[in-house]
Amino acid sequence: MKKFVYITISDSRSQDSNISDGAGLKITEILEKKYQLIEKKIIPDDEITIHQTLKDFINYDDLDLIVTTGGTGVSARDVTPEATKSLLEKEIPGISELIRNEFYKDIKTSVLYRGLCGISKNKLILNLPGSPQGVQDGLSVSVPLFDHIFNLISGNTKH
Repeated sequence: MKKFVYITISDSRSQDSNISDGAGLKITEILEKKYQLIEKKIIPDDEITIHQTLKDFINYDDLDLIVTTGGTGVSARDVTPEATKSLLEKEIPGISELIRNEFYKDIKTSVLYRGLCGISKNKLILNLPGSPQGVQDGLSVSVPLFDHIFNLISGNTKH
C-alpha cells in the first residue's frame, strides 16, 4: 500500500490547536480509502519552515506522496509554491492546471490557486488550497492520476 503524509500550512492552526483542521481531515478522509497515512503536521505560513518540512519528508525512505494544504493563494503569507519549487526535480504543471480549469466555471477565484505538483526523490508532491472544499476539488481530479504516476516513478513505463 502506498504511503502518504500531509502538511497543513496555517498560521492560525499552528498557533491554536483548538482550531479545527478541516482541510487536513478532508485529505485523510479521501486518501485513506486507498493509501496509508503515516504522519501529519501543522506548520505556520513560513517559507523556511515549509521548505524544511518538505525536505524532511522527501528524505523519508518509505513514503510515496506528500500533500500540502494552504498557502497557495496570492496573499503576502502564501508562500507554499515558492517553498516547494526548489525541491522539485520534475514539475507536473498539468495537474495544477487541471485543478484550476476544472473548477473555474463554478469558482472564479480558482484561477488564484498557485499550487504546484511534481516529483522529488521518487515522491509525488501536491500543493492544495487551504479549504476543505479546495482539497475535495483538487483531490477529485488528481487522485485518479496517482496510480499511473506511481507506476512511472517506480520505473514501470510500459503504457
